[in-house]
Amino acid sequence: MFRRLQDWLDPKRVSRLSVSDGDELLPLTESDLEVMSETETAVNNGTANGTHMNGKMSIKPKPMHMDEESQRDTRCGFGSYSPNCLQKFNNPKALLFFLCAFCMLQGFVVNGVNNVNTTSIERRFELPSSRVGTISSAYDVSAAILGIIISYFGSGKNKSRMVAFSCLIMSLGSFIMALPHFSTGLYQYGQNLAESCRDPVAAALAENSCSSDSENHLQRYLYVFLLGQTLHGIGGTTLYIVGVALIDDSVPSTASPLYVGIMYSFATLGPALGYVIGGQLLNLYVDFHEVDSVSITTDDPRWVGAWWVGFAFASVLFLIVSIPIFGYGKELPTAQHVRETRVTETHTDNTSEQVVKELGKSVKDMPRSFWLLVKNPAFLFITLAGTFEGFSTSGMATFLPKLIQNQFGTSAAWAAILGGLIAVPGAAGGQFVGGMICKRWKLKVRGMLRLNVIVCVIALLLDAVIWVRCDLQDIAGVSVGYVKGEPQKGLTSPCNSNCSCTTEMYEPVCSELGVQYFSPCHAGCSGKVGADDTYSNCTCVSTDNFNFSSLPVSFVPGAVKKGKCNSDCMKMYIFLPVLLLSIFFRFVESPPSVAITLRCIHDSQRTFALGIQWFIGRLLGTVPGPIFFGAVIDSTCLVWQEKCNEKASCWIYDNLALSRNFFFILIIVKILAAIMFGLAYKFYNPPVEKVPQTSVSVNHTTENGIGSPKQENEYVSDSSEDTRTTTM
Repeated sequence: MFRRLQDWLDPKRVSRLSVSDGDELLPLTESDLEVMSETETAVNNGTANGTHMNGKMSIKPKPMHMDEESQRDTRCGFGSYSPNCLQKFNNPKALLFFLCAFCMLQGFVVNGVNNVNTTSIERRFELPSSRVGTISSAYDVSAAILGIIISYFGSGKNKSRMVAFSCLIMSLGSFIMALPHFSTGLYQYGQNLAESCRDPVAAALAENSCSSDSENHLQRYLYVFLLGQTLHGIGGTTLYIVGVALIDDSVPSTASPLYVGIMYSFATLGPALGYVIGGQLLNLYVDFHEVDSVSITTDDPRWVGAWWVGFAFASVLFLIVSIPIFGYGKELPTAQHVRETRVTETHTDNTSEQVVKELGKSVKDMPRSFWLLVKNPAFLFITLAGTFEGFSTSGMATFLPKLIQNQFGTSAAWAAILGGLIAVPGAAGGQFVGGMICKRWKLKVRGMLRLNVIVCVIALLLDAVIWVRCDLQDIAGVSVGYVKGEPQKGLTSPCNSNCSCTTEMYEPVCSELGVQYFSPCHAGCSGKVGADDTYSNCTCVSTDNFNFSSLPVSFVPGAVKKGKCNSDCMKMYIFLPVLLLSIFFRFVESPPSVAITLRCIHDSQRTFALGIQWFIGRLLGTVPGPIFFGAVIDSTCLVWQEKCNEKASCWIYDNLALSRNFFFILIIVKILAAIMFGLAYKFYNPPVEKVPQTSVSVNHTTENGIGSPKQENEYVSDSSEDTRTTTM
């Protein structure tokens, strides 16, 4: 596969296609050129001056001529230092390698570590899910707003230099994301609070000690996270707009979906690594470098892992990756050849090509450029389809670990690792396969649109897996009553009404009856915890509340043990494989969608079109997506953390309502995306095919020698079924 790519990009290679005298000569297309480039440059006998003279047809690509200034602009190096040894990396494959490293790091931070840390940041800074969702949305806000400016002025600029500077900006953003850890002091998980029943007078004094400053101190760090994500958005939008255009400028259109698919595969490999590595880091206590030991474990809801380490590590790696990207010139040496031989697939309208080429010289041309793009129905509908997909994908990506944690009762670290394990083969594999399908079948715009409709419908059917969940455990006052047979009426009951319990800290305990209590205080425990982590004298756990015949032999009246009750639910092992398939088909659409965008518009507007697509997709899709999903999650909360009489983060969710809400959102959005792909297919108007400019000579061997060549044509119409002359 990569050997073929190397053949395409070798400007010195002269390829030939031979046909016999009696064969019919059909129009040659770009896919024919691809085959020709793989043929040998010489024929065993009868070759003279590069032309086969035995009655065959020879194909000669038009040679490229580059002046000294153009050669300097395309050389790889740092300033005036551009030795020949560095030119080994001055090709699309080497550039793809460094861009893939950049994409992987970007995904590692933005869609991996950031999403894994959702629950930990909620706990550490006492934030509800809806406000944590704004952290993810800040990335898309900056990407949407600045993406238009970057894309409009990035078409004729030094694209590689812009990508390198964006890598430095990503490094700064990651550093800022880690800063709050070093300025907040040690994490207080409630080690100084009374766990069991409290004296009412002492409880009243504790409530009166609340001040407005203490209420909002930690929550103010939300704005620091928003700044870090804003810088991430600037770097990310430059990578995926200018970087993709840089690759597309350097390779043939048939290879572009494959290159973009590889880039996007690494972009999704990054989040997978972020989930796995970030999940492992969450097993480390947040202040592990300052605290030797703590009295809580990773299974405790109050646990906060080392969320900041991933950001600090990525900040250093971004600096390293930016160095080789700074070494590339304005474009690769292959870019000129690609421009001369590319066949246009631009949507046909009444706009002249000369008018489009004149745009982009000043800011005044921006509204007109935007209007030309909006008038293109293929571009408009493919952008709306991507917007709907981005809405659901961004929301799911942000809260997937949280969904797994709450629906199946796992720890935050294990939920993050599981999310990464299904993201690796799902998202990365889907994007790579999507690019390979376009490359193998040589799909044009219409073919790629048909592919997107098919995989969109398959993913829609697989999204029904969201209904698979474990039932909520028996939690006294939440899902069951404190007395058997009575409905739940809240966490406060006559058996604990004198304990002055709060929901500031969640420390679940379990009785031998299989009933879970929010805390020892809510179980009415007045005794201290024993060596076996058992509380005694718990007034809410007694034989008066249950039938004696149903009690286990090991039951000890008035005793509970630290930790949640064990669950034998195994539905998670059904949920994860089906979700993997859903993610796979969801991401198969990505490379074809990017390729359609680049093919259906004029070449001079490609970078700006990607910026407009990012703006619309972020503004209407990925920006409101996490916020909306966070609000939906908050609406299913059963028990809130209350601190100083204000709600902070949620402790316990309604599993059934969570599945129902997620299902309807995913299905509605997927149906709308499929409709948009269908409309793009219906209204796309392919142009008259323009074949690359090459010289074709057909020599007819007669008994007396060589006959005269046939005439040449430069354009081929799709409707010309009776074309008989050799066309190139």
